[in-house]
Amino acid sequence: MDNFVVVGKVADTFGKSQELKLETYLLPEEWKGIKRVFFKKKGGDYFPFEVEKIKTHGKKWVVVKLKGVDSQERAKKFVGAKVFLPSEELPKRKEDEYYFFELEGLEVRTDSGKYLGKVTGVVEVKDTVYLEVDGGKVLIPFIKVFILEVKPEEGYLIVTRLLEELFNL
Repeated sequence: MDNFVVVGKVADTFGKSQELKLETYLLPEEWKGIKRVFFKKKGGDYFPFEVEKIKTHGKKWVVVKLKGVDSQERAKKFVGAKVFLPSEELPKRKEDEYYFFELEGLEVRTDSGKYLGKVTGVVEVKDTVYLEVDGGKVLIPFIKVFILEVKPEEGYLIVTRLLEELFNL
C-alpha cells in the first residue's frame, strides 16, 4: 500500500474553466511533472484524478485542471480538500533537502550523543523553518549552524551541543 503525503489544499475554483486553485506545499515549479493527484474520501480510499493542465500562480499557488471535472458545480465540491501524492511520486529533493514529514518523529541528539527529545512538528515562519521539539517545548531553526546531520533512515538528527541549555530551561 502506498504512503500518501499531503502536497496541497484546494483553496477555491479559478476562472470559468473548472480549474482549482491550490495552496501548494511543494514549490510551484515542482508541479510541472505531476500527471495525477489523489483525493481521499472521508474514512475511505484515495481516488486518483488525471491532471489535464497545471500552471503556477504566484509563489505558493498552482492552478490545476482535472480531467473529468467539467462543471463549475463539480469543481466547487473540491474546495477545502487536501491533495495527496504517493510518497514515491514526490519530486526528488537535492542532497540536504527534506520534506517536512521526513523530519517529524526524528530523535534530536547532540553531537556528544545526548538525547534531547523528538521532532513533533515543523513550522515555517516567513523564510525560516523551525523544528518543534516535544510539542513546542523548544523550536530549533533548521539551519546548518544548529543542525549538524540529518539521518531520517536511522531515525534521528544531530544538533550542536550548544542547544543543550535550551532543553534545561
